[in-house]
Amino acid sequence: MCTVIKNNNNTINLIKKKLKNNIDNPKIIIENINYKKLKINIVQDGYLIAGTKQRVVKSFIKKVLKNTNVTTLLYAGSSNGFGAIATAYAAHKLGLKSEVFLNGDNVNTRQINTLLALNAKVHLCKTYREARNLEFKVSDDPNKKWSTLPDYYVVPMGLNDKDGIMVKLLSKQIVKASKNTILEEYNLKNRLRIWLVSGSGGIAEALKKAFPNATLYLLLTGAGDYKKNVIEWSKGSKNVFILNENDDIPNIVVTKYYSSVKNYDDLIFPYVIKYGKNDDFIWNVASDDYLYL
Repeated sequence: MCTVIKNNNNTINLIKKKLKNNIDNPKIIIENINYKKLKINIVQDGYLIAGTKQRVVKSFIKKVLKNTNVTTLLYAGSSNGFGAIATAYAAHKLGLKSEVFLNGDNVNTRQINTLLALNAKVHLCKTYREARNLEFKVSDDPNKKWSTLPDYYVVPMGLNDKDGIMVKLLSKQIVKASKNTILEEYNLKNRLRIWLVSGSGGIAEALKKAFPNATLYLLLTGAGDYKKNVIEWSKGSKNVFILNENDDIPNIVVTKYYSSVKNYDDLIFPYVIKYGKNDDFIWNVASDDYLYL
């Protein structure tokens, strides 16, 4: 069962005001935290309305839709994710419509309110399968098997397209946004160690391309082919390691230390506490909090 979410609270109006002068790819913000004797650097992209993918989504969509008649962007995913927000953000910036299909049950969240502020049509479903099936029902061309109606573009999961367009564009944006930061410095000195969660793997690939000397530690949150693809990519990449998701790690309340996305981005923190070194980096893709307001 899926329902269309409608709301118009004061938070949504505040987000709309913020959108007027918002920059797609601002300079990276790095926060420093301490856990006992461990010093950790947090790349805090929770300050971006659409998280890390905000840095690339407009240019990505503009490139893939060149010479098409698409009017509406579609995305299916989890309600606590930021792929849908990135999709709606691009639509807002490019004068397109957006329609998203999410599984979840909480309507008063940063994610949902941001989508509504971006004028997205939001379908909230009980399960991801229901959300995905509804997306197909809306977009599939009844006259052509396995084809999408020409008005729609179904944005790939995590924006991670099969041609690697997003990865190339995002890596360039990350290099630009990290100029004259310690990320650039540590990469040049072969000291850059980055920890992050990885769903479809696009951000991890972009980071490795942006910082070729970096060592990446990935906690996989994707499933099926997404998970397999990240594992295969890691095998062919230098200094990319997959963490054991069944490892015995400490139980830590992450929000005491920095703002993140519960049960997604915050899952990496206990691994860093157990295995990390001083001056390691956590790439925090987004946040449940309204850091940008």
